[in-house]
Amino acid sequence: MIKRILFFSLIPFHLASANSFESKIKLGDSILQQCSAVPIKVMLFNLGDVALYREQCSDDTELTSQPVQLSFIYKRSFDAEDFQKSSVKLLQRNLDDDFFKSIEMALLDFNAGYQKAEEGDRYDIRYSAESGLLLFKNGQQLSQSDDAQLGKAYFDIWFGKDPFSNGMKEDLLAGLKN
Repeated sequence: MIKRILFFSLIPFHLASANSFESKIKLGDSILQQCSAVPIKVMLFNLGDVALYREQCSDDTELTSQPVQLSFIYKRSFDAEDFQKSSVKLLQRNLDDDFFKSIEMALLDFNAGYQKAEEGDRYDIRYSAESGLLLFKNGQQLSQSDDAQLGKAYFDIWFGKDPFSNGMKEDLLAGLKN
């Protein structure tokens, strides 16, 4: 009984941390609104928080059909190689071999911008047809790709048929169905 009370008393703190993101952000001439924000969980570990931004949250068209941004605030440290290797692996399992090979060099070039993330660091991954795929760490641009195929496919890491986390995917996409 005590364990149950302790567990449920911690839930509000767990949920509150996922929404530490701003409600709107400016992307070029567009204003993106926060559609959802959730914890990044692997088993019982909370690795950080992620927020999904789009111009229109209630629009359930293809995710990259309008400007989109994923913002991550990390609660643990990660090496640059962790981001680089996991993005390659996740895209390989979400894309057919020929398509993956067609974007592989652009992916490796884009991923070269990743740096080590410390607790509290924020990464923003943005895509729009006008600006391409952009990577920011704590507001500083680290990488950019004009490869439209990569830009659209990159979000399959989190929203593809076999994403990083099915639960996170569902929770983030729930914000587009309201």
